[in-house]
Amino acid sequence: MNTKAVIFDLDDTLISEMEYARSGYAAVAEAIAGGDTALAGLLNGQSFTAAELNKRFLDLSEESTKEVFNRFLRSVGAEDSRENVMALVKAYRDHKPEISYHKDVKATLRGLKEKGFRTGILSDGYAVTQRRKVEALRAEKDFDVIILTDEIGRDAWKPSLTGFNKISEELGVALGEMLYVGDNPEKDFYISHISDIRTARITRSDGVYRSRDYREGIREDYTLSSLTDILKIL
Repeated sequence: MNTKAVIFDLDDTLISEMEYARSGYAAVAEAIAGGDTALAGLLNGQSFTAAELNKRFLDLSEESTKEVFNRFLRSVGAEDSRENVMALVKAYRDHKPEISYHKDVKATLRGLKEKGFRTGILSDGYAVTQRRKVEALRAEKDFDVIILTDEIGRDAWKPSLTGFNKISEELGVALGEMLYVGDNPEKDFYISHISDIRTARITRSDGVYRSRDYREGIREDYTLSSLTDILKIL
């Protein structure tokens, strides 16, 4: 395996998507309770503290991660119209997250750097949201290249080769010299079926997509119990 670059997914690979969600719910709760007129107006004159709102969001998300804002609005007697839901979604996506890397990330990056590997991030997701995550992590100082596919266009989301080709150009490495590390069976490993890129899967205990099916049955080349396992593979 002639690997020169290791490229990472972001959510549930480098960071916890659930930690990000908790940060988002807290931010929305603070915005409503703090007097954001557009959001507070959704509550039909009812008054809640930020702590009360945040607990409600968390309780709903523990029941199911789907349609949390729809169910929240109904729970306070408000209309769960698209307009109302999207007002909450916008506050969630636009917030400045309080997040950190998983504990095995720094040691992995340090080991890869010592071995001479280039590193990068390639992540799907709404551009504003993903960019704010990168900024919160100060990830630019940790990685040689960061590609957020939505900043290119929706067609560049995985399993498209577009983002990988851009990384190939920026780092000066061939696709076959990359290892892509992700967590989502639906889209992170199919890239090995349409290119020479090898893949590795990290399974996090709180990973949102850990139980999803593999896209067309295409599985990872390597399975990791910790990101530091990469150092044993390469």
